[in-house]
Amino acid sequence: MPKIHVDEQVMGELKRRANERTPNDVVRQLLRLSPTEEPVTEPGVYLIPHSPKEFKHTDKLREWLSNDLVRNGEYAVASAHYWRNVIPGSMCLFQKDKTIIGEGKMLGGLIPYPGTEVSPETGRLYAGLVHFDPISIKVYAKPISFAAAEKLLGKTLTFRGIQRLTRRDYEIIHSACFK
Repeated sequence: MPKIHVDEQVMGELKRRANERTPNDVVRQLLRLSPTEEPVTEPGVYLIPHSPKEFKHTDKLREWLSNDLVRNGEYAVASAHYWRNVIPGSMCLFQKDKTIIGEGKMLGGLIPYPGTEVSPETGRLYAGLVHFDPISIKVYAKPISFAAAEKLLGKTLTFRGIQRLTRRDYEIIHSACFK
């Protein structure tokens, strides 16, 4: 196992933040990695952010989920970086402006983008394409804010990058959106 040198001040801060976890867990959280030390190989649950350049308002994301994604299941992504780690078969929770508004099941992994459209986020060709099961797409009638979800889950949610959640987290969020 690789090792890194951590000075006493950094280790002290890691231990302070650990709060019943290991310092490694704190570093993994800061790097926005899954809480497990093992590489993730099984489908899971992912929280997917959407930038203002992609969708200006939550209503635009809701409209896209309800119409476009339901129709063809294709999602052109601006950056392949985050999507490389999302396991096919995973449930993705779509969020905008710190509000979780819907979900869908990803069918396959990231593939090269075959089109010629430019991403509004990057100003370059889309980086890749992911497919969702159109039947699995749900737009929550009762979206849940990050504040409410964090209170229910007892953890911080990430709004800037894709975050892996547990199956239990999904069940809690899902039940809150369908009460």
